[in-house]
Amino acid sequence: MVGRVGPLHASRFTLHALRFTLLILLLAAAPAPAADPLNTIRAFCQADGRGARVDPLSWTAVADLVTWPLEPAWDRVYLIRGFELGTPERRDDELEVVVQYTITAEVRSNVVKEEERVEARIYRLVRGDDGVWRIRAPAPVPHLFASEADAEALAALLDPADPRYTSNSALAWRLLRDAGWSIPYADTAGLASASDFTIERTAEVGDLVLYYDGDQPYHVGVVESEETVVSATLNGGIPRPPRRRRRVLPSLRAESRGRPRRLSINSRDMASWERGRLARCLRES
Repeated sequence: MVGRVGPLHASRFTLHALRFTLLILLLAAAPAPAADPLNTIRAFCQADGRGARVDPLSWTAVADLVTWPLEPAWDRVYLIRGFELGTPERRDDELEVVVQYTITAEVRSNVVKEEERVEARIYRLVRGDDGVWRIRAPAPVPHLFASEADAEALAALLDPADPRYTSNSALAWRLLRDAGWSIPYADTAGLASASDFTIERTAEVGDLVLYYDGDQPYHVGVVESEETVVSATLNGGIPRPPRRRRRVLPSLRAESRGRPRRLSINSRDMASWERGRLARCLRES
């Protein structure tokens, strides 16, 4: 069943006061606005590969290339050897471009799954009033150049118990655990099928909310009020013009014996969370 929540408020949706504590090893240069859709896709894939979407200080390299204002604090990444761009095809007022990635590994919490394969992703672009073609949401999982990444260090940093970095699923798990729930950690992709949760028709305070890319969840937050969701994002402190609102989302509720308890979140406590950057695990090229 599909749950419903109200519009998200960006100022509460992110943990904007968190300290940046880790050294930046790689910064991607910001591209010029792209009137050519292929220039948009090429600049995005190159910046993504160099780590712009896992480092809050270099996220500006993709900020004007995409429609999503907030980048999830990812709990998994792909490592790639390279990518190839297809020919843009028009679909009504949008363009579609197929990008073929040569993936060499998938990195999750304490796991590096090495398996080379070619994977195609369709990117949809919309043209803004300024004539710039931008990639439409939802945000894809980061695709990092394998030659510039330390896979084992990334996997260790994605551990939800590691205080140096707090991913979206790690934050949700910690909030539930601090509220008294004894629930094992599950990353975003695994939450929809986790046995400790049930899918609810309506969202209530303390429920988890999943954001979907097709049939795959890619981001998770915790309901704070009827109109507010709290989650961990990469670029909460980077100003960005507002774009379109998110679509309605499924809600997950933790199961318990007896009457369920509700999680009450005090947003003032969010400033105490330590945050790091996955970019610390990127090698200089």
